[in-house]
Amino acid sequence: MTPIRIIIIDDHPIVRQGIASLLSNYREFVLVGEADNGVDGRELAQTAQPDVILLDIRMPGESGLETLNAILRQQPAARVLMLTSFDDEEYVMTALRSGAYGYVLKSVSDDQLVSAIRAVHRGEKVLSSQVTEQVIRRALTEPAPPARPAAAPGSLPALDDEEIAILRLLVQGASNTEIGETLYMSQTTVKRKLRQIFETLHVQTRAQAAAEAVRQGLV
Repeated sequence: MTPIRIIIIDDHPIVRQGIASLLSNYREFVLVGEADNGVDGRELAQTAQPDVILLDIRMPGESGLETLNAILRQQPAARVLMLTSFDDEEYVMTALRSGAYGYVLKSVSDDQLVSAIRAVHRGEKVLSSQVTEQVIRRALTEPAPPARPAAAPGSLPALDDEEIAILRLLVQGASNTEIGETLYMSQTTVKRKLRQIFETLHVQTRAQAAAEAVRQGLV
């Protein structure tokens, strides 16, 4: 198996050392570089061409959000996982809207961080549970999308027990892989179910689906 190439952009040496030590325990990961500021970090991202970028949000000089935008301008397909101590709602929403694949707090367990890196490498969106609560709260306070014309009875599939279970896990911040492992579903089935849920709830994203489930009292 080709190792997942990772870089760390964080101004705290102890944090970088801790992550590096964690990654060294897994043969599937290889740390290909570190940077302690955003300017060096974006240059490293371009030269090292990593599979996953772990990026702090508050650093001296250029902020993590500025670095994120700079990286994505250079490498639109880059998979960036924000790894930070700050769960400020505006940070979270700005990072996700800018194109980050995930937003995880440094307080997560080692296993959760490893799972998040794997998920981002697969192209999945990842949020830690605390951040999911922020996103849902924000979505609940935003105006609901315009109502669609009423559908004929029976034209939309009702949510079945499995779909409700998926929604519960979405609210908890679970990735597709975690949903599949919990509910004993293949990834193909999880993706198909998610498409059906989005269609039924008239939403386009996981966060919107989770918020709508809470809004309607489905979970």
